[in-house]
Amino acid sequence: MSKLSLHRNVVIIGSGPAGLTAAIYSARANLKPLLIDAPADAEKQTAPGGQLMITTEVENYPGFAEGIQGPDLMVEFRKQAERFGTEFLEAWIDKVELQERPF
Repeated sequence: MSKLSLHRNVVIIGSGPAGLTAAIYSARANLKPLLIDAPADAEKQTAPGGQLMITTEVENYPGFAEGIQGPDLMVEFRKQAERFGTEFLEAWIDKVELQERPF
C-alpha cells in the first residue's frame, strides 16, 4: 500500500452525483479540484459514477423530459467537470488524516 500526500485547494472523494457536482462548482470557481474515485472492480461491485451507474431510467432530473439512463447522465456530469478543469485520479482511499493543517 502506498501513501499519497497531496496539497490541493479542493480534493473530492467519490464521483457520484454529489462528487461531480462539487467538482463542477469548485472548478468553475477556479479552485482546480482533484476528484479521486476507486477504479471499477467487479468483485467489489464498484464503478466510478456511484449508484447512478446501475440505475436504469432517471425520470426526475431537470432538462431530460424523456428521461435518461443513469450511466449516460454520469457521462454528462463527468464531461462538464472535465470541461471546467477538474483533474481525475483513480485510487482506493481507505484513510484520510485530518488532524493537522492543511487538510
